[in-house]
Amino acid sequence: MKMRRHRVFLLCTVGLCVISFLHYYKALHYVSLLRELSAPYPNIKSFIMVSGFFWREKGAGSTPLSPASPEEAPPLPVVLRPLDTKGRMAAAGSEGGGGAEGTALGNGGGLIGGGAGMRMKLREELAPPHPWEKPQENQRGGEPVEERPEGRLKTLNLAQPAWPEVPLGRGAAGDPSSDPLESMGDLHTRSHPLQDDRTPYFVRTKAGALCFRRGTEVAVQKEQKEYSGKLGGSAGQRKPLQVQQQPSVTPKAKARNRGGGGGRRLVKCVCRPGWHGPYCGVPTMVYHSNLPTKERLTPRDTPRRVVNAINVNHEFDLLHVRFHELAQAVDVFLICESNFTAYGERRPLSFLRLLLNGTYDYVRHKILYVFLDHFPEGGRQDGWIADDYLRTYLTHNGLSRVAGLRADDVFVINDADEIPAHEGLLFLKLFDGWTEPFAIHMRKSLYGFFWKQFGSLEVVSGCTVGMLRAVYDGDGIKLRRREYYTMPGFRKYENDTGHILVQWSVGSPFHFAGWHCSWCFSPAGIYFKLVSAQNGDFPRWGDYEDKRDLNYIRDLIRTGGWFDGSLQEYPPVDPKEHMYAPRYMLEHLERYRYLLENPYSTRPTKGWGGGEA
Repeated sequence: MKMRRHRVFLLCTVGLCVISFLHYYKALHYVSLLRELSAPYPNIKSFIMVSGFFWREKGAGSTPLSPASPEEAPPLPVVLRPLDTKGRMAAAGSEGGGGAEGTALGNGGGLIGGGAGMRMKLREELAPPHPWEKPQENQRGGEPVEERPEGRLKTLNLAQPAWPEVPLGRGAAGDPSSDPLESMGDLHTRSHPLQDDRTPYFVRTKAGALCFRRGTEVAVQKEQKEYSGKLGGSAGQRKPLQVQQQPSVTPKAKARNRGGGGGRRLVKCVCRPGWHGPYCGVPTMVYHSNLPTKERLTPRDTPRRVVNAINVNHEFDLLHVRFHELAQAVDVFLICESNFTAYGERRPLSFLRLLLNGTYDYVRHKILYVFLDHFPEGGRQDGWIADDYLRTYLTHNGLSRVAGLRADDVFVINDADEIPAHEGLLFLKLFDGWTEPFAIHMRKSLYGFFWKQFGSLEVVSGCTVGMLRAVYDGDGIKLRRREYYTMPGFRKYENDTGHILVQWSVGSPFHFAGWHCSWCFSPAGIYFKLVSAQNGDFPRWGDYEDKRDLNYIRDLIRTGGWFDGSLQEYPPVDPKEHMYAPRYMLEHLERYRYLLENPYSTRPTKGWGGGEA
């Protein structure tokens, strides 16, 4: 009898092991164990060679990424269907609808978007539209433009002193005595209809390769080169996105490439520096990330829509930087403002005043204003209640007013001092195959970008709208502070969508994917932050009179010290280093000099490559 019980126990144990193995086999199929083990240890990377024996992957999606040279672009999936004109018209008609959720994420075998390749033919003569144009103006064609469009934006009237007396930012204008609530109307209740992004991000070369416009090198025509050489000028105009000429091949090789004997014709995109992959659409910050599914990335037929949500207090200079950095990648900004500070005191609606007086007109068609007109119960006693409620209200109220959201659209929530790089969000917008949720590695700075801190700030920042609703109950604070596997709905979401949830991070501690600039204000702005801080993050330095002294704050900026009297160690920085600061700040040096150079340092500063545009 005793032996029989032991046998039953042994059989049950074996059965549990088999069930566990079968369950995790699916996950292991997408996360190469050998690669994950070898990632932090370059000395054992040679073991990856063995992974092909145990884990052989087939199909177009298994094409590896190469840091040295672009790989041959895998052929598009064979199961191509004709362009569904009726479906496109129905989708376009539903964009202005009442916020009904779209179709499911697809059956991509555990990957977002189903891994479907790009199927629509894009005309080479179409140019990416100006990101500040309204959607109805984005349909106009023109010559392709290769450079980023931010440099062509209209210059704001920023004739303000270097250190404002009030922390409204140097874009503030208008009568401060007027109450913006009287002019708000239905701004805080109106909905925002999302539309599909029709920008031709990808183009086909004459050789047949599907290439990302911005990441693909262009070839100069021979006649233009000769003509330019005769004139003695710079290189002539470049023909957009024509792959460089390849070495000649024998007729037999050509016949093999054309499909003789069942072979496939190989074509390639020539990647520019900073871009990788067979389509030249994977930025360096993603290439060097811990994304476990890099071999399965494929361009989308229709780009996702990206929603960026933030709470704003008085970070108006950084808000301009965010808009200029992300306008090309983000489709709608959810900006939440309250007439209460995080401490529970009344405050003016400064952002609303700036929004109504035209300060943000260049991006207003992408802003959805969320107004929080009350303070949460218990928030004065426990500041974390107020801190969490701000993001909960932002997500619930904001997303409920975005019409036409689909389950595979991307939701990203940040603090106002966290600015993601646009390359990372553009990748999430254009490619299928990445897992969720995702974090972002950001460069850390204190008081200004001149005090760079060691390491990076890694913050869980986003996922698809479908996961946000099904796993996190549509609550942005749960996304930032709760592990997805502790949420009760994550298993059902996996089963319903076929996705394997594997958290990853855009960027790495050495390849930043954004910027986190903490306490980056003028002394007056830091004072306002001190007195507005929530009553939970102790010690609350705003309660100490000597810490609120402006001369004391100036000395902290000069030395890089902290309010407790300690002095931190900072690595040396060079303003010309990669990812020192967002590009818009470097192009407007005079406006942002107080954040780019230590205004109280007596040491000479290094030269700058940028200037006021």
